[in-house]
Amino acid sequence: MNFPFMSNRPARLALLAVLALPAVAGIAPAQAALYPQLDPQPTTQAASPDTPVPPALYRSAFASLPAGVEQTSVDWKKANADVGQFKRGHADILKWEQEQAKAANPASSPAPAPTR
Repeated sequence: MNFPFMSNRPARLALLAVLALPAVAGIAPAQAALYPQLDPQPTTQAASPDTPVPPALYRSAFASLPAGVEQTSVDWKKANADVGQFKRGHADILKWEQEQAKAANPASSPAPAPTR
């Protein structure tokens, strides 16, 4: 290596030694701390096909939900056809619901204003 700022060869070698020494000295303890020695006995037991394994317990996530919320079932094809009659979508459905409510309650229509 050639460092233009250092013209003296022994100074360059000393600099490289100073820079390399902490890196080399820090490798061994860091590796020992990162990789602890494990007991091989549990690994051997786990790898054996004769090792007993407890049965897996299964519980459905839907088990605690209430059953029978909907009392009736509707044919989905008929339901889609019924909604398909409303060409403008939600606006037509709201208008139809209002007309049905008025037809069901003719007595609740507003009374004419009294004349004087």
